[in-house]
Amino acid sequence: MNFSHTDSLVLALATAVIMSPVPVGAQIGSDRSAQVGKVLQVVEDYIATERSSAGERVQRRSGMLEFSFRSTRENGNFRVLSERDWREWEMKRPAGVQRLQLIGQPQVKSIGDDLVRVHCAVHVNTVEGGKNWEGVSMRSFDVCIRDGGPRIRHEHLLAAREGIKPGQWKKLRKTDNGVRSNLRSSPTTQKNNIVGKVASKEAVHVWDQENERWLFVRTENGLTGFLHRSQIDFSVPPQGSATPSEEQAEHEIRQQKNHPFGMVLPGRPGYILNPYTNTIVDVRGLPVGTLVRDPRDPVKRRAFRVPFEGAPGRAVIVKED
Repeated sequence: MNFSHTDSLVLALATAVIMSPVPVGAQIGSDRSAQVGKVLQVVEDYIATERSSAGERVQRRSGMLEFSFRSTRENGNFRVLSERDWREWEMKRPAGVQRLQLIGQPQVKSIGDDLVRVHCAVHVNTVEGGKNWEGVSMRSFDVCIRDGGPRIRHEHLLAAREGIKPGQWKKLRKTDNGVRSNLRSSPTTQKNNIVGKVASKEAVHVWDQENERWLFVRTENGLTGFLHRSQIDFSVPPQGSATPSEEQAEHEIRQQKNHPFGMVLPGRPGYILNPYTNTIVDVRGLPVGTLVRDPRDPVKRRAFRVPFEGAPGRAVIVKED
């Protein structure tokens, strides 16, 4: 899969976020709502370049940043970079990102007269030094809103959790304790990391890791963050969590306007990786662009496209209207 496929996927997700009135208008005010789309577009474009080469990344990102640019790591260490230093820093960074995808909806809030903050969760799959890392990266971006277009001033890595893959979720619900729980951008109880609230008995999609006190969750409205394990009811699934029929699943797939491409599997012609579960799918003989789904994927609503020409395969072809 080439970069344009990943880019299209990320930007398609961004379109849905921009059109959502709840997290946007309610948090930054109607007088700035017209600027939110541009802010989110800059952040989406910035993230999408991570899969490109160092030279292309520098070229594409140079117009998105306001210098001195500040980058902060999860441990609290940060560095302030001039434009020249930033270019050198970007050129030295390893380019091992295989794929990336937004999870849920970015959240936007005002933090100053001309500054907004964007919180988002990004699924990342990287290969560095022969080792594969796959998980979720929670990030925030401080973006200046001024004449001439928004510019990113600060990128902050809030948390990184290994092992989280899109599609491998359990649909559960928050505990029935009569109160709302804080959804946090990092697995701690800091005062400034609250990105939303989860109501009592509200349905949540949970990536359950047995040894973690804080679980990464996604709400039905697309909010993402960390919720303490004690706030999740593991005993009773929420209403409406039944698996859809084949006909219902295909109908829902046809209603979607954008579908990701599968990822080419080096050395295995005719086989690709399911972009949601990272499992191998046989698509031999199917024309490029064919919309298919993985017959082993437990979530029947998910479909993706064949990125190459390939002999008859076993993927389930979805008929398009």
